[in-house]
Amino acid sequence: MNESLAPYLSSFFILFREGFEALLIAILVFTYLDKVNARHQRPAVMWGLVAGVVASLILALAVKQIAAVTHAHEEIFEGSVMLIASAMLAYVAYFSHNAKKHVEGEVDKAVATGNPIFLSLTVFFAIIREGFEIVLFYAALFTSTIYSTVPVIAGAATGTFALIFVYLGLKKITKVLPIGVFFRVSSILLLMLSIYFGYEGTKELYAGLRELKII
Repeated sequence: MNESLAPYLSSFFILFREGFEALLIAILVFTYLDKVNARHQRPAVMWGLVAGVVASLILALAVKQIAAVTHAHEEIFEGSVMLIASAMLAYVAYFSHNAKKHVEGEVDKAVATGNPIFLSLTVFFAIIREGFEIVLFYAALFTSTIYSTVPVIAGAATGTFALIFVYLGLKKITKVLPIGVFFRVSSILLLMLSIYFGYEGTKELYAGLRELKII
């Protein structure tokens, strides 16, 4: 029982945890565009999301094929991407904080002109980091001779269904939230994610550089 339970729980939690972070960022970004009446700019952000998924798959699979790439190199890559995502999330949190004034007409609409591309890149870097880790994790689980693939697949399926329910719940909540409350809450959440990404990115980058004896 334990032999099946361990890979199932590992599969479920890695997909749910990493997927939740990416899902939360994507929902906040898309809702932000809705609130500032910029739905026509959603395709730009959607391209960032799709590009992040594709790039994470290609990068992770490429890393698994290159024998010279060590765990330290993976940590350096993930740490670097997390630091970039951290900076972008902080920037988006700033815009979200000031978006209520923009919606109320106190700030010229030109303030948000460059946001779609930047938001697209924010989603891209958030997705590519989470996706990269998920692909590497599942590649390790599926190639392991210890675990059966059935509990791994079951855990992934359960995690996916859990994320769908979370998505529907978050989407409903963000729709009914008053504009002012949404922007205050989203700016705080994005700032918290920025701090978390910055901390984890610094830790992984440091660990990778130390493992390679660069520092």
